[in-house]
Amino acid sequence: PEALAFIKRYFPEAQISHIKIEKEFLRVEKYEVLLTDRTEVEFDRKGVWTEVECDHVQVPLGLLPAYVSEYVEKHFPGAFVVKLERKRKELEVDLDNDLSLTFNHKGDLIDIDD
Repeated sequence: PEALAFIKRYFPEAQISHIKIEKEFLRVEKYEVLLTDRTEVEFDRKGVWTEVECDHVQVPLGLLPAYVSEYVEKHFPGAFVVKLERKRKELEVDLDNDLSLTFNHKGDLIDIDD
């Protein structure tokens, strides 16, 4: 239910195209949802998103923490986020200009890759 609510909230125009479920020892570990607008969303077994990848379009602004929006706006005007990936204590953000930014759990930038 949490994953479905997430999709309806942030991608109201898209429909679910298909779902890929990954299991380990007969237990669901994660699942990937492909939407009709070509967005891919990965959820953990509890239905919490771990990755959102939009196909050359902007990730919904409501998903972005304020520190990410502010940093991108200030340092890369005109660029936008096309992918978010939550890791244990980090948030990796891919921009449409092929840069990848990594923030720690406090919101500090800790890495930039191109």
